[in-house]
Amino acid sequence: MDWLELFKVGILAVFQGVAEFLPISSSGHLQVLQFLLGFDPESNIFLSVVLHSGTLLAIVVFYFLTLWEILVKRQFKLILAIIIGTIPAGLAGVGIKLSGLDDIIFTSLLVPAIGFLFTAFLLLYALKGRTEEEENSALPLAEIPLTKALLIGIAQAVAITPGISRSGSTIAAGLKVNLKKADCARFSFLLAIPAIGGAMVLELKDLFSAPGDITSGDIMVWLFGFIIAAVVGYFSLKLLLGMLQKGKLQYFAWYLLGASIFTFGLWVGSLVCR
Repeated sequence: MDWLELFKVGILAVFQGVAEFLPISSSGHLQVLQFLLGFDPESNIFLSVVLHSGTLLAIVVFYFLTLWEILVKRQFKLILAIIIGTIPAGLAGVGIKLSGLDDIIFTSLLVPAIGFLFTAFLLLYALKGRTEEEENSALPLAEIPLTKALLIGIAQAVAITPGISRSGSTIAAGLKVNLKKADCARFSFLLAIPAIGGAMVLELKDLFSAPGDITSGDIMVWLFGFIIAAVVGYFSLKLLLGMLQKGKLQYFAWYLLGASIFTFGLWVGSLVCR
């Protein structure tokens, strides 16, 4: 086993666990870190999916009671809202895969540089504080109209782009369609379950078409990254919910502005050094 590679994957997994839930874009950070750590992004897209799967486990564990309640009480309207909210990201993901745009979107540093900047402005202007009266009059998740679920789903589809935060986009959209704060986060991460699962299916199909390329060392490294991302992700999700309730998510905008400038510099440097 390559211990240096294991260390690098551990760093990626920690950032994945933090950035998947905090509104700073996990895919954007993974793309930048893969560049800095010497990974070839084109050959490590599956690693990104494995790490996302770790945070998917964190979501399922954290919202297990919510998922159980939805199934036991047969909340068909909410299930339908989740399905409808998932469609835009599903269509976008398949379209990007079939068109070959993933070779550009998930490898060029210019994409996350622009995405970080977009998310920064999103946090500054779309996640402004809500008064107690506005929060009390907001809709509970069980009453979400299907049209509003679709709008949140479109926000998730846009966030396929590295650098654009999925949690930031969907929570911002949830607030704009007048969902309660906690339910914005809950619906955001319920939508993440089929979205991340779908991405896994697309990448697994490519991976197992050439099973001879997989080694036991690869599996051990992937499992290590999966576990780290899941554990860190669980606690990051708890942190996100606390900051959302206190109206402090905008603080991440200033970090993202710096991340955008840094990533743009890396992109320019990579062009100069070619």
